[in-house]
Amino acid sequence: MLGEVSDGYVDVNSNVWVKKFSFDLFKKIDSLVLDIDGVILDVTSSFRVAITKTTQFYFKNILKWPGEAILISPEETQLFKLAGGFNNDWELTYAVIAFYLGKSVSLSSQDLNVLWKKGRSLKGFTKEIKRLGGGIASAEDIILSDSEYKGRIKALWNRNLIKQIFQEFYAGMDWCEKLYGFSPEFIKEKGLLNKEKVIISKDLVEKFYPKVSVITGRIKEEAEVALEKANLSNVISFEKVLSDDGGIRKPNPKMLVSLSDKMNTGVGVYVGDTPDDLEMVNNFKKLGRSDKFLSCIVLREAEDAQRFIEDEVDVLAISGDDVLVEIDKFKEG
Repeated sequence: MLGEVSDGYVDVNSNVWVKKFSFDLFKKIDSLVLDIDGVILDVTSSFRVAITKTTQFYFKNILKWPGEAILISPEETQLFKLAGGFNNDWELTYAVIAFYLGKSVSLSSQDLNVLWKKGRSLKGFTKEIKRLGGGIASAEDIILSDSEYKGRIKALWNRNLIKQIFQEFYAGMDWCEKLYGFSPEFIKEKGLLNKEKVIISKDLVEKFYPKVSVITGRIKEEAEVALEKANLSNVISFEKVLSDDGGIRKPNPKMLVSLSDKMNTGVGVYVGDTPDDLEMVNNFKKLGRSDKFLSCIVLREAEDAQRFIEDEVDVLAISGDDVLVEIDKFKEG
């Protein structure tokens, strides 16, 4: 698919590339840590669509602004993922909505068609976010930097309401109470989570048992539902599932340290799909521990490869299954 990724990488097969300097460790992998979104489950039609729908609903139904323009497509959410710091999709949605609120003030318009066509683009905005270090804090620094506009933007930027609407779209009438503890107020339909698809083979993951675990940007309840859907609840024990519950987050390497200790890892691999996943492994390497971890990125788009190569990714793969098949060959050998 990618042909020659880089001179510094070994083309293990047509779908997996390993950094030459990492190949000896790749052959010794004994422990597996997985992300959920983009690795275990395809969330293109769930979380990504929830960002789009929440943004539209907030401007059209809450703020009552005119215009038919789609302010962000599910595909465009990848711009924020590649900027870094947006493992939490609620926070990504906060940033998108704040971006358009800021444009509204600067363009003196509430017409969604005008806001979509004129002024700064999402691509330019996310490039600036990346330059500042990524995440919602960087987005705020950009949008709220003008003291004249700050108050007007914040008055319309109801993060709690945005989060609620997002959760209602994602979980829907069928899952909202179980996942988040409330019944939907605005969205009276089935949740988008029903559209998630399993994209990893249980049989391949089982081969790492019991040295298999998860680090995810999901909250605990979302992670439980995901593992049940993938039929992995009996393969990955829940004490080895580290979720985003307001404590340590990617790219902090402490989560990887904790799981490595629990699994008695010699050489592990973390399989993710965002810059934060790669940065977490790179941060782990800086600790100088005797246990080792390699980074593996599952590519959403071929053109994303260079972004990860620049940041010293160890392994690139088209799917989680592709890389697990190659690792298993060395385990069996």
